[in-house]
Parts: sequence; C-alpha cells; structure tokens
Amino acid sequence: MAEKEDRGANRTSEESGTGSAQPEILQGIALYHVFADSVKTDQRYFRNRASEVFLEEVAASIGDRALKISKDSIFWRARLGGEKESVTGDGVRWEEDRPHQAEGMKPIPNWLSEGRANPRGIPYLYLASTRETALAEVRPWIGSNITVSQFKIERDLVVIDCSKHHSSKALRALVRDKALGREDGMWIAIDRAFATPVTREDESGLYIPTQIIAEYFKHKGYNGIRYKSLLSDEGHNLALFDLNDATVVDCVLYAADSINFNFQQVELPELARPAAD
Repeated sequence: MAEKEDRGANRTSEESGTGSAQPEILQGIALYHVFADSVKTDQRYFRNRASEVFLEEVAASIGDRALKISKDSIFWRARLGGEKESVTGDGVRWEEDRPHQAEGMKPIPNWLSEGRANPRGIPYLYLASTRETALAEVRPWIGSNITVSQFKIERDLVVIDCSKHHSSKALRALVRDKALGREDGMWIAIDRAFATPVTREDESGLYIPTQIIAEYFKHKGYNGIRYKSLLSDEGHNLALFDLNDATVVDCVLYAADSINFNFQQVELPELARPAAD
C-alpha cells in the first residue's frame, strides 16, 4: 500500500512534469491531467496522493471563482423532440407537433443517464445562458424538432465559475503569456475539460474527472458549476446540483432549418508537418 501511495506522490512532480523546468502554466495543466489519468485508470474512489494534491490546490484557489446567481434569473434548456397531439376537424383526424410538457423538461430523481458533471443515478439540472446555446448543446440535425424552455432560478445561488478566465487561444499562445501561472494553468485545464464536447461512446470514461470535481464543489457547499460552451461563441452552461433550484416558465417548439459550420486549417509545428513528396 505504501509503495502505491509513494508512486502516486512521485507522479505529482515527475510524470506530470510539474518541476521547475516547465513554465508554470504547463505545471498547472499537467497537474490536472495527472489527476484525470489517475481517476480514469488507477484509483477512483480511494484517491492517490497525486489526486489529493490536485484537489487541495483547487480548494486553495476556489474562492475568487465563486459566482452569485440571483433569484429570478432566467436560463434556458433544450430537449430534442416533442409530443404529438391528435386533432380533429371537419371529420378529419390528424396529428400535430407540440412541445414537451413542463414535467418532461427536467430529469427525474432516479435519472440513469450521466453527464459531464453528474454520475449515473444522481441527476443535475443542465441549463444554458442563452436560447441559442441551449439549442446548440443538443446538437440537432436539419429538420429535427427541439423543445426549448425558459427556467427561472428559485433562490440566490453560489456556483463555481470554471470559465472565469476562459480563452479560445491555442495552448502555444497561452504558454507564451508570462502573466499566467500554475493556478491559471490548472483552471484552464478544468474549464476545457468541462467545456469540450465528447461523443456518446466516450462519455463514461471522459466524464469521470469532471464528475469528481463537480462532486467536490458540491461537498464544499456550492450550488452548481458554470462553464463555457464550445458550441456557442458567447454562451455558457450551468449545472445545478439541486433539481428544485430552477422551475420551468414555458415550453416552445423549434425546428432546425439550417446548421452552419466554419472551419480553418490548423497550423502544425514544423516537426509535425508531413514530408513533402
């Protein structure tokens, strides 16, 4: 047992590359990735020293990332699909599309699906800062129906804002920023872990680190997490730990009639460029 704990401690400074030779921002990023690798492949429920060091540093820097969300604030949530309603007129019967009902816009208490913040069986309420962000987050296809609801916050909340210093810059550009230190690197890695979309095939593994971080915030008494949406330029997502902290205001049905993507070529470092023919 002692040998395994020592190995975990060594990974903190050696495998993670958190020694003094690295820029401080990379030390912070590496600290997160050692934690993530550990809880995905080594020790999840009884964490090794590397994971404990990471969570201790998160706890020490959490204070200035606390964000107050006022009662009656409005957020949005989308769900693919809707319902069918039978309509009769002039002796003819047909079905019309309707939005999901209010009770269908929240997860049920024993919800078996997991997300980037919640483990299976412990549902959280995922909301978005704008309607467009909520729509983008469900990844609709052209012609699909989407039910969108406004949600009202029922009490003053305090959440952890993982996106406080979010940057869309490439990592190489961030590393050159001498004003960024170890703590910034750690929180940049946390923000990107929450924000980066994953495929359904990858969910169960890649969500483990963010689920642990979310539960750590919950244990510390916070009401949820705010993180950047990478499916919307300006939007943010909010995961609330208590399903009763927001209630449905209305339900409206939308249809996706077009979807736009913009692409640009990634500039590779010289060593990564393919050889010329």
